[in-house]
Amino acid sequence: MGIRQTGAGAAGFSANWEFTKSDKLIAQQVLDFLADKRVLTVGRGRSLWEGQYCLDSANECRRSLSAYLEQIQKPGGDLREWLRLIRASFVDFIEAGGPEGRTFRPAENEAPNDDAFNAALLCLRDEVREVTDAVAAKFKLKGLNLPPGNLRLGE
Repeated sequence: MGIRQTGAGAAGFSANWEFTKSDKLIAQQVLDFLADKRVLTVGRGRSLWEGQYCLDSANECRRSLSAYLEQIQKPGGDLREWLRLIRASFVDFIEAGGPEGRTFRPAENEAPNDDAFNAALLCLRDEVREVTDAVAAKFKLKGLNLPPGNLRLGE
């Protein structure tokens, strides 16, 4: 925990302070948050029909990472950069879903494209694993236990 000055008064010599979270605490909270997100932990045999749930999960992760970024007091630093990279990976996954997630949610008369969904899902998982492993190593925390990167969904 740190302390951050939020206000000061000249005449009465007053100062206002608030406690701030350390980067290590924020890193732990981010890892705990991501540990059970469906988009990162879906197992074998999942098909495209899981797509909307994964898109919802990715959007939740993107929003939460933005909130965690607001908690970091240092303007620069590794944690800020790492959280931005993780958030960008979720944005890329959402964009891969196409407008309104149509790539991951075909219309009734369209054949599902499980390959595009699984490729985007594996790319997201690998990118998040790489960054969260660096975060865990930096702060001496336990990393995420994600399914192996070489595991193909549906096999």
